[in-house]
Amino acid sequence: MNVTQPLQILLPEFQSFLTVVSRTGGIMAVIPMLGGRTVPPQVKVGLVLMLGLVLAPAIHLPPIPPDTAGMTAGLASELLIGFVIGMAVRLLFSAFEIAGEIVGTQMGFSMAQILNPLTMQSTPMVGQLFTVIASLVFLSLNAHMMVVSAIVSSYESIPPFGARLSPAIGEEVLHLSQHMFLVAVQLAGPVLVAVVLINILMAMLGRAVTQINVFVLSFPITIAAGLLVLGVSMPFMVSLLEQEFIGLHETIEGLLRDLGHV
Repeated sequence: MNVTQPLQILLPEFQSFLTVVSRTGGIMAVIPMLGGRTVPPQVKVGLVLMLGLVLAPAIHLPPIPPDTAGMTAGLASELLIGFVIGMAVRLLFSAFEIAGEIVGTQMGFSMAQILNPLTMQSTPMVGQLFTVIASLVFLSLNAHMMVVSAIVSSYESIPPFGARLSPAIGEEVLHLSQHMFLVAVQLAGPVLVAVVLINILMAMLGRAVTQINVFVLSFPITIAAGLLVLGVSMPFMVSLLEQEFIGLHETIEGLLRDLGHV
């Protein structure tokens, strides 16, 4: 049998598999919990290859461009689609990190910072707490399976090598950034209100009793009240997280429509 015959059969299959892996790899590069440095590269590569093997038979791929330049440009567009899907999840998690940073700073934890292994930056302890809670809620809702289903549905909105940049995608990213800060303020709102009230009471106490060192006294009171309000508002926080993760599928679909001109 001619040696070129198996190559003619296997090469299109390998190119199709490479197309699926490129889009999946773009997602895994930026998605939280998997895109950080704490996850070994071998685990990331193995997960991408495993998803590619599972999803490749379920996805109908058109003919692959025969030329190298077209294939390279097509794979770059597949990576772009994966980045967009992963960015939607990343921006949502960034809202939780910002909320934790705001709460931690207002409660007086800005001096006690630890290194976040995902961003390799110093993050207040409350920010780490918010990130852990968000990750647990994300997994409990099977939102990670929602991301996998978004990979399959993305081929219905954008065929392979069909991604196109447009002004609409920039507007959508700007809207997601605004929504990120809105969610952060909603999460940090209860603690911020409590801290403002405590500061007002401390100011009134300092004016009434000048012998009291209000600056020193305010630290333990602010921390205790902040932790108390944070614990009481935890059900509200989890409910907001669930609402945002449930709406994540619509957000990804909107980005894919803008990216594919559908």
